[in-house]
Amino acid sequence: MRAVKKLTKQSFLYRYRFIIGYAILTFAFFFLLSFLPTIAPKGLTSGEMESAVKASEITPSFITEGKVINLPYLLVQKASIALFGLSLYSIKLPSIIFATFAALFIILLLNRWFKSDVAVIGSIFTTLSTAFLFLAGNGTPAITYIFWLALILWLGSKIVGNKNMHPLLVVSFVIAVALSLYTPHMAYVALSIAIAGLIHPHLRFSLKQVKTYQLAVNIAIAVLLMAPLVVSCILHHEQIAELLFVQNFNINTIIENVSTAFAPFFSFSMAYNSIYLAPLFGLATVALILIGALASVGKLFTSRNTVVSLLIIFAIIFSSLNQSIAISIIVPFAVLSSAGIESIIEKWHSLFPENPYAHFIGTMPVIIIVAMILISGLTHYINGYRYTPRVANNFNNDISYIKDNLETGSVLIVPSDNENYDFYKLLEKYNSITVMDELPDRNDLTVAYLGEPASDESLELQRIITSPKSRKSDRLYIYQKVSKDKSGENTDGSSNGPNEDAQPGT
Repeated sequence: MRAVKKLTKQSFLYRYRFIIGYAILTFAFFFLLSFLPTIAPKGLTSGEMESAVKASEITPSFITEGKVINLPYLLVQKASIALFGLSLYSIKLPSIIFATFAALFIILLLNRWFKSDVAVIGSIFTTLSTAFLFLAGNGTPAITYIFWLALILWLGSKIVGNKNMHPLLVVSFVIAVALSLYTPHMAYVALSIAIAGLIHPHLRFSLKQVKTYQLAVNIAIAVLLMAPLVVSCILHHEQIAELLFVQNFNINTIIENVSTAFAPFFSFSMAYNSIYLAPLFGLATVALILIGALASVGKLFTSRNTVVSLLIIFAIIFSSLNQSIAISIIVPFAVLSSAGIESIIEKWHSLFPENPYAHFIGTMPVIIIVAMILISGLTHYINGYRYTPRVANNFNNDISYIKDNLETGSVLIVPSDNENYDFYKLLEKYNSITVMDELPDRNDLTVAYLGEPASDESLELQRIITSPKSRKSDRLYIYQKVSKDKSGENTDGSSNGPNEDAQPGT
């Protein structure tokens, strides 16, 4: 038996199993991020369009203009759009970047709290889950909740109890906390950290390890990074409410808000009018999380489980103020699912403590089950976002249709009451077209109406560009504007009747 164990440990796959596991994870993660946006959800939400508009409006005077909410994310998005133009990928690229680093910090965090074999499986399970991949491909600041929490927790785990911690760890921790304050409601996480630092003996011990000059430097860095936020909030008081509370808050709707925020996450019987596909967490995932929660009950007061409990409370309470915060529950769920995997593996290993074959046989089913959960989730994700009307209708791919079918100098007519009118106005800068809310008094123009046909008799229908959706599938009506003489005929001698040769586009 010892010879078998020795031979097993000397094999290539065993010696480099963790490197191979993380290499597979990295390849799969980037492949899915580059591939999925073209399949599902295949379009932009109103939130993504609004984020792109806010990013484009950031100027050097952002402090006095009161535009500091979600500033780190919006700066990256502004740079992405400036470099690559206004497109599906340039809008989503910042989320891909933040998600990549969030995945890295989740992997590092799980390696701090679990054995390497459990951490590898837990990392794959979390970062390749449909919930995480959706956030990575959604061009809004929602991914920053996962990013900041994962970064702060990992840095905190490196600092606590470390007698020889590097000063850069503390500086990085201070920078992460200071920049996270630009994200709404993350101030409560910083407040929790401050309170915990004062009352928890291990944290107080860690703080005592910081020298006086290092403390002064860290305070100076925090003040410098927070200065734009503080000044902007002084000049524009409404930002304080957005960062800490919510506009038009009603205490009577707290339970309803929490229910609405989490309903798509765990609904197994119906779809909701939401950007999240129900259920965002499958039944097998929920079962694994519950196993992890039960396994953690006996270790409730360990630092790991205390943090998990606080994060769940944070996600539940503050989702009543901002429903986007509900998605931050991915971080504690990553820990609990890993705890579930750890519990299953340990139970099996305890039955055959000295048998390497039994260890292998016991671990393989866990890997297979996790793989089946991921494949099943991805299948549900791709098909659900394409064929669930209540969810699919929250996405549109108009920006691609406009870029592919309108030539330079064309006019795009968008009703002024369209909630995304400002987003389409951005196309004037990046696509060399003119966006207006009414037909201009000019002849010989190519005119496209967004989402609805024109009623003007001077327009001759050329094409209809459609989307694959079953509802609201006619997206662009492309016309040619022609002048008429007094007899009612077009200047080219043709009548102004309907164009019988016009065929729908695809």
